[in-house]
Amino acid sequence: MKTERLQERIKQREFKLKALLDLTNAINNNLSTKDLLLQFREIVENQLLIRRLVLFSKIESVWECSIQYGVERDFSNLDVVKEFGKIRDITLVQANIEPAFAGFDLIIPVFHKERPLSYFLIGDIDDEEIRVSPIIKHMRFVQTLTNIIGVAIENKSLFKKSLEQERVNTELALAAEMQALMVGSGTKDFQHFEVATFYKPHQQVGGDFCDFIEFNEDEAFFCVADVSGKGVSAAFLMANVQAHLRALIEHTNWTLESIAHELNKKVIDLVKGDRFVTLFLGYFYRPTRTLSYLNAGHNPPVLWDKGETHLLEDGCVGIGMLSDLPFVHIGKMKLGQDAIVVCYTDGVIEIENEHEEEYGPEKLSNLLLEKSPSCEHVSEMIHHITTAVDKHRGENPYFDDTALLCCRFR
Repeated sequence: MKTERLQERIKQREFKLKALLDLTNAINNNLSTKDLLLQFREIVENQLLIRRLVLFSKIESVWECSIQYGVERDFSNLDVVKEFGKIRDITLVQANIEPAFAGFDLIIPVFHKERPLSYFLIGDIDDEEIRVSPIIKHMRFVQTLTNIIGVAIENKSLFKKSLEQERVNTELALAAEMQALMVGSGTKDFQHFEVATFYKPHQQVGGDFCDFIEFNEDEAFFCVADVSGKGVSAAFLMANVQAHLRALIEHTNWTLESIAHELNKKVIDLVKGDRFVTLFLGYFYRPTRTLSYLNAGHNPPVLWDKGETHLLEDGCVGIGMLSDLPFVHIGKMKLGQDAIVVCYTDGVIEIENEHEEEYGPEKLSNLLLEKSPSCEHVSEMIHHITTAVDKHRGENPYFDDTALLCCRFR
């Protein structure tokens, strides 16, 4: 008898080692969650002879009934957190207290770093059969299996999330590169115009943009815009608005007023009033040195001309705020030689210091008064502004997208 029992124990140990090895190999071979669960069921149902089992697994943050056999009730809609949320250790099922789980003997929780991964309900199908219960006989082994399978499912879920996040990060990086090409920071000089830009999105991509177009040596168009909100959705709307604006400029007989109305229709069609765009449009005609402009709810650019500064405020309400623009006022100014205009978004003037004080438009105007007379190139003005803003904010982070466009009209 002793020899037979010894042989039986050796046989069981060999079986358990093989089962663990097979399950581990399946995990290492990256079998699907479905296949892992099928292999687990084969072990506990057909080899350990546990004939009644329900497995609840947390897959991608959602509790699911992953395995169910030997029971008539459908457990797929069970509120797992409500029923098992307080269970931390192997627990005996009290049928008289928990009639919903009648026929089960144990609840086995699986935790990883204090987070529940799985809960198992197991029981014998034939309570009258005279034999040692497989649950008692193999409880530690079942617990080991449940921990392995629970952690494996969790790791597969985390790996999938990691791959998805990597894909998102790659797409965002590509989007950021494309946006940098469309907006970007740098300088570009023409025969009668100096242009410098600066762009810093709050996240990888943002909703600010600026643009400058020289039609010929006497005519130039420039703009700066700020889409409400941040991130990918703001960047998407920005790209659409910028593309539509370019199409209007290059392929229609436009006026500043017609551009405003067409862009307003476009934004309303795209976002149905959920977002809006503030923007500034400028058109310079060199033979008469006339600057025509439209400010659609945007921070007024600062113009330095003949030793004085002016705010460019005439225009209309923000683009996309209303289904129709109730008024559009076009501003006009005669510019002197070497006049400088600085267009910016609110990330420049609303940046706060440690005392919650904004940089503000007044400091920006004073900076232009101080630096413009000695500014050899407008890229220097961009440097002066960004340096002053950084000094003002101190250790405070940028909280918004930031765009600058600086232009000198020679």
